[in-house]
Formats: sequence, C-alpha cells, structure tokens
Amino acid sequence: MNINEIDKLVEPKKSKLINPTRRYGVMGLCLGAELHARLKKHCMKRGFSMSKLIKILVKSYLDEKDQK
Repeated sequence: MNINEIDKLVEPKKSKLINPTRRYGVMGLCLGAELHARLKKHCMKRGFSMSKLIKILVKSYLDEKDQK
C-alpha cells in the first residue's frame, strides 16, 4: 500500500466542537455500492466484521505514518 497516495485523496474537514464523532469515536463511512459490496463479500468469506477490518487498516496506516 502506498500510504502517500492515500494522503493525496484525503482532504481535511472542519469539525464542530462537540459532536457524537468526537465524543464516542463513531463515524459514518460512505464507500459507494461497489466498494461496500466487495468489502462485505471479502469479510463474509473470511468470517470477520467489516468494522474490525476497517479499524485494523486505519491503525496500520497511522502506525506506519507515525514511523516516518
């Protein structure tokens, strides 16, 4: 995975001071129909949840970025 390419695709978003995301760590994620279907199929085949995979990917990304 080229994590520098991912940085180019992500744009900073202004957030409100108090909101559920900041308070509880909950967020909506719009993957689009095709990507959602692929993710769901992949996770179902392997027997784990989509949210767990996304959490692991985000953690791995941040860990790798912090090392640089």
